[in-house]
Amino acid sequence: MTDRAGRPGPKPRLSSELIVQAAFRVTERGGVSALTFTALGRELNAHPTAVYRHFRDRDDLMRSLVDALQGEVLAEAPDEHPDDWIEQLRVRAMATHRVFMRHPQIAQEASVRSARLPNEFRIIDETIGVFRRAGLSEQDAARCYRVYSDFVLAYSAQDAALLALNPETLAGDLAAWDHEYRTLGAEYPNAAAVAHALPALDDPANFAFALDLVLEGLRAYHARATAPGR
Repeated sequence: MTDRAGRPGPKPRLSSELIVQAAFRVTERGGVSALTFTALGRELNAHPTAVYRHFRDRDDLMRSLVDALQGEVLAEAPDEHPDDWIEQLRVRAMATHRVFMRHPQIAQEASVRSARLPNEFRIIDETIGVFRRAGLSEQDAARCYRVYSDFVLAYSAQDAALLALNPETLAGDLAAWDHEYRTLGAEYPNAAAVAHALPALDDPANFAFALDLVLEGLRAYHARATAPGR
């Protein structure tokens, strides 16, 4: 959509999907604080009140944006490993991280907000299903789901928050790891000893490595929880 309110061109026939797409564009340019119905009206070449026909208020719209992120995760996490529950969890986690990096502004909301909409319900149900099919009890499946899900969302949101910084601030923080942190003196002996090996803040391998550790922990817990005689 290239037209804006006040410019020549036909006004679009609004739908919830069009509004959500416009909301992503607005937030990606100006952050979540820029998301107002007035800004959406300009983005859609429509009167701001038209948005209210589809969303009760800004919170209603925000929940739909979070659910839209979850929809992208579902689309990018096909069930390619039906017999390997660890790989199923890995695929879903990596898809979540990719989607969050694509939409860093809304991703920060997605880590703490509950959309209470179909895509989110489906992700929750499918993820719990992975743990249940792996042989965990209902209680263990629920607890493992919570730990796994919170880790994936929190880490992905942290990386998204970094990416959402304004370019000057982001460049300064990234440069700090190549200068200040790699030249620490003897008063910080442990940090100085590993300074040459410190990964960059935005190293994509960071999430993959952390995910491996979490999955190893889940595999070990599964072995104990499903051991004969437990």
